[in-house]
Amino acid sequence: MTTYTICVLPGDGIGPEVTDCAKRVLDSLASLDNGPIFEFETYPAGHGTFISSGNAMPDSTMVAAKKADSVLVGAMDVAQIPSGGGDPLRSLRVGLEVGASVRPSRSIKGVESPADNIDCVIVREVTEGLYSRVEYMVGDDAACAVRIITRKASTKTARMAFEQARLRQKATNPTHNKGRVTAVHKVGALKLTDGLFLESVKSVATEYPDIEYETRNIDACAMEMIREPEHFDVILSTNTFGDILSDVGAGLAAGLGLAASGCIGERWAYFEPVHGTAPDIAGKGIANPCATILSAAMMLRHIGEIDCANSVENAVTTVLGHNEFRTGDLGGTATSSEITGAIIKLLHKS
Repeated sequence: MTTYTICVLPGDGIGPEVTDCAKRVLDSLASLDNGPIFEFETYPAGHGTFISSGNAMPDSTMVAAKKADSVLVGAMDVAQIPSGGGDPLRSLRVGLEVGASVRPSRSIKGVESPADNIDCVIVREVTEGLYSRVEYMVGDDAACAVRIITRKASTKTARMAFEQARLRQKATNPTHNKGRVTAVHKVGALKLTDGLFLESVKSVATEYPDIEYETRNIDACAMEMIREPEHFDVILSTNTFGDILSDVGAGLAAGLGLAASGCIGERWAYFEPVHGTAPDIAGKGIANPCATILSAAMMLRHIGEIDCANSVENAVTTVLGHNEFRTGDLGGTATSSEITGAIIKLLHKS
């Protein structure tokens, strides 16, 4: 058995509830043959931390994140944190030197969704672009945001996208192993920034002759994701475009309650659900924990526990597909604890 230390940042709203569910699933793996053991260390971050301490991302939290084998993050109400109060997610991305956000979107058999044939991954640069936090006023009546694109970040993100395509080519079923990367841009309007992005991606593409490479305008890609979702395998984008397209993908695959993500770098990584803090249902025990559990499965795969990752993902999709345990967002009445228990029970039957 291998023991891993996991830094947990529960966050705000339903964050603590859904991370507790993911911890239950991870803890249950210890009873499997050669299953891993997890030691969880919980640290503060988020809006609630700002209210209590004046800093939404304490230095001690970042130190702990770097020391741990991986980081599991709950939902955070970052929009309510004022300027100068700390930025937990950006701090994690910069401090952990992540190369990209990886967000899978896959329809689940038996779960009603707008697209029953979507199975793609969106790889998005997460440290620059329009989210670089460089803004300023021009007089009293105009404001400017700076879109920063660098060759270094674009190259790092592109390499992550092509590596994801290779992994999917080896691991997915034959109907989905397309081995294709689609780079998204708006180079007609953003000639310098998207021009540099595409130049960087094209250079990386030459290192992967086994992977098909293509480009799409952002608006065309959004339309084609809805009209022909089965075409896409790995979609590669800059920060803002990827943020939007990943929500399109989540919407096509039954919603944010199933949307997992990982921000992955060469040394460190953190994993989080895509959904928000849902303050209207916080504390009621009815939040859908599946996005966080699937994020934990991505974490398992990242630390090398491939079999456990596959088992957790299969358990989630099987439980949801049988329609006995579903939370309110998926049309059911199950509690967070009930669906987590069903996933754990199935894990130990397999």
